[in-house]
Amino acid sequence: MLFWIVLAALLTGLYARFVEPNLLVVRKLSFQAEGIATDCRVVFFTDTHFGEDKPVDSAKQLAERINLLEPDLVIFGGDLLDNYACDREQMDLELLREQLSGINAPDGKYAVWGNHDWGGGAARIYQEFMESCGFQVLKNESLLLEKYQIQILGYDDYLTGDLEGQLPYFAEGVFPLLVAHEPYTAELLFDLPEQVLMLSGHTHGGQVGIPWIVRQILPPGSGGFVRGMYALDETEESARVYVSSGIGTTRLPLRLLSPPEIVCIDLKKPA
Repeated sequence: MLFWIVLAALLTGLYARFVEPNLLVVRKLSFQAEGIATDCRVVFFTDTHFGEDKPVDSAKQLAERINLLEPDLVIFGGDLLDNYACDREQMDLELLREQLSGINAPDGKYAVWGNHDWGGGAARIYQEFMESCGFQVLKNESLLLEKYQIQILGYDDYLTGDLEGQLPYFAEGVFPLLVAHEPYTAELLFDLPEQVLMLSGHTHGGQVGIPWIVRQILPPGSGGFVRGMYALDETEESARVYVSSGIGTTRLPLRLLSPPEIVCIDLKKPA
């Protein structure tokens, strides 16, 4: 019995270290978006944490999978690099730039800041690098996509950025699509319009998705969210937050029951 227990633990550990972190699943969602002018496909990815444990050449698979989904918009939720100060000598940023630049989205690519984008020296390069890849970086800013009547609101990082007194206003008669790295940001926003959708990451789904354990290891800023779709209250018109498990890992290069994901969201005009 002890032999089988040890063997099972060993195989689980090997799977969590070498198999699941290299998987890449696509989560497909459909969302009825009040105020939208026409249907829109949004692809959201976050928490790539490129560095020692996530080589930049894996961005090729990521870009190819995103392009296969034929998105109208692509949104990145922050934490591009894991620790720029430690890993910059071994990272080929030109290769990463080439792959991220190859992501196709005819109506725009957008990004927000994460805590690792501010930390580890990455703040010196993050915005310029993302812009060179064709992403518009939003920091407590909003923009209106007139074709879809979608207002995209991008928030600064809750843990390391500055949210005080700089939040953009919600426009009337359009669909608000919020993007913030930490899901706890939703708790700071007042008078959210009904049926708003917010996209977040940061939690990595706990990286180890065993129910009791994951609650003990969620990072600050999670607000108790783990992964998946959440309603902020119990009404049918509630604002919703989708928390992605992200792409990469941090601290420990392990994933178990929380595989890397790309999120494909079809925003549908109500009938």
